[in-house]
This record gives sequence, C-alpha cells and structure tokens, in this order.
Amino acid sequence: MDLRRLDPADRDAVDRVHQLFELARATETPELAPVSASRYASFLEHPPPGAEFRCYTAAQDGALVGAVWLSMPLKENAHYLEAELLVHPGHRRRGIGTALLDRLLDLARDEHRSEIVLLARAAVAGGPPRSDAGARFLERHGFAPALTEIDRKAAVGAATADEERLWDEALAASGDYEAVSWIGRCPDEHVAGLGRIDSMIFTEIPLGDVDLRPRTVDAQFVRDREDRAEAQGNDLIRTVAVHRAGGGLVANTVLYAHRDETYAQQAITIVDPAHRGHRLGLLVKLANLRRLREARPEVTAVWTGNADVNANMNAINERLGFRPVDARVSYRRRLDA
Repeated sequence: MDLRRLDPADRDAVDRVHQLFELARATETPELAPVSASRYASFLEHPPPGAEFRCYTAAQDGALVGAVWLSMPLKENAHYLEAELLVHPGHRRRGIGTALLDRLLDLARDEHRSEIVLLARAAVAGGPPRSDAGARFLERHGFAPALTEIDRKAAVGAATADEERLWDEALAASGDYEAVSWIGRCPDEHVAGLGRIDSMIFTEIPLGDVDLRPRTVDAQFVRDREDRAEAQGNDLIRTVAVHRAGGGLVANTVLYAHRDETYAQQAITIVDPAHRGHRLGLLVKLANLRRLREARPEVTAVWTGNADVNANMNAINERLGFRPVDARVSYRRRLDA
C-alpha cells in the first residue's frame, strides 16, 4: 500500500480525495450537507491562522482506498493534533485503517504532539442510524470518548411569527446593548473587541476531556482569518453586541456561507460572562439570520454544532428551529514521549 502526503497543487489527486469523502458521506451519512470540491485544496492551501492542515492518502494498485485529514495548531496548543480517518466503504477490514492510523501516530510523535483526537459519528435520539464501527475501531486502538457535539440543522425561510416573538423578546431584554452586523472584514473600531471576545472561546465553551488551552486572538489573527475566508470563497456574516454605556463588544456570532453552497455553517457564538442574562446570544443569532437572508437568499439551511452539555446554547438553537441530526464524538488518546 502506497501512503503519501497530498499535494494541493495536484488537482486530480485533490478531486479524488473529494470524491472519496463524498462517497462515504452519501453512503453512510447522507443527511449531512455535501462539501463542494473547491473546498478541499483551499483547506490545505489556506489553513486557519496559526495552524496547519495536511492530508495523507492510501492507494492500492493506483486506486485511492483511504485518507486521513489532520489539523495541527502551531502556536498555542502545539501539543494537540486532530484528525479524521476514512477508509473507502468497499475496502474495509483489510488493514487500511490501521496502516493509516499507524502513520498518523508516527507523525504525531515526530511533531511532538502529546494528545491526538480522532472524530467519529454517532446517532442521536430521533436522528438517523449511524454505524458504531468507527468508534469501536478507535477504542480498540486506545482512544476514549472525550467530547460529544450534536450537529443540528435549521431551514432558512421567511421569518415566522415565532421568530418575530423571539426577536421582540431579545430586544426587550437587551435594551442596554446594540446589535451591529457586517459582512466580510471587521470595521477597524471593533477589531480589538472582537479579538478580546474570541480569546475567551476555549475558556468558556465546554470541551469535555479534550485538552485545548486558551489562545490569544489579536488584531493580526482577526485579519488573517478574514484573508483566509476570502481566499476560500467564504462570506463571513457577523453580528456583535455592543454595550451602549461602555462601548465594548460583549457578544459575537458568525456564519460562514461558501459561495458554491446553498447552506451556511454557524460558528461559535459567545457572550462575555459579565454580560450574560440579557438574551444577547439570542439577539445576535437572530440579527445574523436576518442579515443572511438579505445577503444570501439562495441559502436554504444553516448547520451548527454544540457540546451536548452546553444547555444554554442548545436551548437557544432549539428555539431557533435547529433540530439534531447526529453527533460528532471526539476520541482522545495521550501519546507518551
């Protein structure tokens, strides 16, 4: 079996990787949104600020039979590696997954990573069935579940009467705050505040047993993230809450809407702990949904994911019409030096 690193400049090879992942999605998790082919090379060419993406492929007799996609932070959390491992549905139980995992573990050690996380899908109540083969494979190789995130989907249509009532509720509770929205690059006057609120993410969201440590989001990080979104063909649709009295940015939410896709991805919503209890999470999400409708009327659905124990944000998402589809489970293994 031939194991090699994917070159994003080799568009034919990238297309084959895309086809493999889409085959697995259509075969095993057809309820999930397809990912456009243009994303794959751009993921590798334009990783998040302070991180690196790689893909390694497994081929037999010239045919692609497996791949592992990994992300490695390069600054904070340089002890950590996260990956998704996939074997062609028609080539399983032949040792390909184990060979890819062995290659990944060797790479993690070479990169001095002490924690590795691999993702597996799981069923949720009311959702479609999911195979537990991936979970059992990881457990056999010393991984243990560390964090469960529920993926949810909501249809995007005209505002309903229920949504209007929620909007009125959010406005009534947040009178001391103003919702400010934009698409694309952050206005200069909000860059510092956006970095401050986003620096709270890894201290405020539930992470289970996953060892992700706080990171600093400064102005350069904000601008690099925007450059990446533009290069990848993503519209960043963002709403923040600003405290009227102090002028500080105290809540943030953002949607990623790729120009080749008719769905958007809801990224993390965060509210400064000192300003909770004013429906700010609800306010910024609703204002952002309105902005999405105006800017991208062809978008028909939004996807989001939150830890299963994040009761407050899950309750907000339920009120906004998000319904569970399945779960992403982070399986963790510590690597000894």
